[in-house]
Amino acid sequence: MKLNWKTLTIPSIVFLQLTGIGILGNCFLLFLCRFHFLTGNRNQPIHLIIISLAFSNILLVLFRGIPTVTKMWGVPCLLDGLGIRIITYLQRFPRGLSLSIACLLTAFQAIILTPQSSMWAELRTRAIKCIIPCILLVWIFSMLINIIGFLFLTNLKNTTESKDGCNFGYGILDLYNTDHLTITFATFVHDTLFVCLMAGFSGYMVFILYRHNQQIKYIHSTSLSQKTTHEVRATKVILLLVGTFVILNMPSPIFILGLFYFKESNTWVRHVSTLLSLCYPTVSSFILISIDTQMSKGCCIH
Repeated sequence: MKLNWKTLTIPSIVFLQLTGIGILGNCFLLFLCRFHFLTGNRNQPIHLIIISLAFSNILLVLFRGIPTVTKMWGVPCLLDGLGIRIITYLQRFPRGLSLSIACLLTAFQAIILTPQSSMWAELRTRAIKCIIPCILLVWIFSMLINIIGFLFLTNLKNTTESKDGCNFGYGILDLYNTDHLTITFATFVHDTLFVCLMAGFSGYMVFILYRHNQQIKYIHSTSLSQKTTHEVRATKVILLLVGTFVILNMPSPIFILGLFYFKESNTWVRHVSTLLSLCYPTVSSFILISIDTQMSKGCCIH
């Protein structure tokens, strides 16, 4: 297969740049979190959530960006049907994992932001102890959900030529297999559920921030301001992370439908879908670096 420089050079270069920047950004985030642990800043268990999110982003960028770029450059795919299924699993698993961990991060920050006088303030101490078990449960849940999809994912062919298939660039998905539509619908329900949870936690944090701003107008305590400034800033950045995820990932079901609808003539749909899927782990790495910085300065978790 020869590379068509006129039609594929610009998209392939963009995808390659996003892949490289995404890997470097998330690796730097992992190094930053590791640095905090080595320097004795161990009172930040929420760093474990950030590490998990960065690792899932690296997996997503690797297994989404590299197969797409190599295929666009004309590198022959030597994988059989099982290999294509594994690649598809490795693309779906980190995406679902990233969403679940982002929801977990939002939930813990909402608990952290809870006022000490609130009846829910006791959850703060308990939440710190439950961070590691919650992360493990999220990993296990995401693996099991995607393994089910892997078992039902059949009729993937190592080809890009088919009259009755959905072209993903490196393989063809049979449109007449109802299991694939079921998996797509289940993925949509899964994403919608976690996005709704993040929206609920985000709405709660916005309410807390509004009350905080109202109190600042009447309370002029320097110690209170220094104690809460970084916590509030970290919360605002997390809200930005949630908004970024919704903007870049929620259109995904629309593009999946477009892949099925346009069948063979879906090159531009695949390009836009790939662009959005690579943008989130790349952009979120820099947002998470800002979150990590605010967490380290403010010591949000005690």
